[in-house]
Amino acid sequence: MMFHKRIGGDSEMRPVPRALSSSCGTAVFFTLPFDEKWTDENTEAVYEKDGNSWRVIWKR
Repeated sequence: MMFHKRIGGDSEMRPVPRALSSSCGTAVFFTLPFDEKWTDENTEAVYEKDGNSWRVIWKR
């Protein structure tokens, strides 16, 4: 939730895509350029949608 609040209005919380995890977690989708200062101890990873796949751009 804090990641979502730090980004602001250009973000949306949704379930984690099944392609990334089989758990029932939540993800924050955003279109802004990623800034590492948005992360905290609860942020596991940041992915970028690349066509039909996902690319890791930051990981704890």
